[in-house]
Amino acid sequence: MTMKERIDLFEVDSKLLESIARRYEERSKEYSAVKHAAIALWYALTEGHDRFREYIAKFEGDLTPE
Repeated sequence: MTMKERIDLFEVDSKLLESIARRYEERSKEYSAVKHAAIALWYALTEGHDRFREYIAKFEGDLTPE
């Protein structure tokens, strides 16, 4: 995946994260958690992308609806 594709992916996901964050006050724990998720996503897409993709694939396979 190219850097441009990674940035495009981040833009899509960050809009969703932003819409979730708006539901909470900036000083809330929920807002902080969403902000940290956005920062972590940016880091993963720019710094350790290949390892991140492998981890996501493994983690998604391990998730159950519960």
